[in-house]
Amino acid sequence: MSIKDVLTSSVEALVVTFVATVLLIILGIIYFGITLYIVKIASNLFFGKGLEANWAVLSAALLTFGALLAGALGHE
Repeated sequence: MSIKDVLTSSVEALVVTFVATVLLIILGIIYFGITLYIVKIASNLFFGKGLEANWAVLSAALLTFGALLAGALGHE
């Protein structure tokens, strides 16, 4: 195996890792936005009034963190 082959495979692995990282960050942000929307709608539906923005964001962040962590650890 030549140095060119090793370098090419390393660059390909780096590009794939970068693309996967960017894609997962974007999907995490989308999932957070959807969860935030669901938390705000559920708050209005069940309690009759909306949450303060700080509490809604905290709730959505905790739910998103839990879901992503469970998904990452679920395959072990």
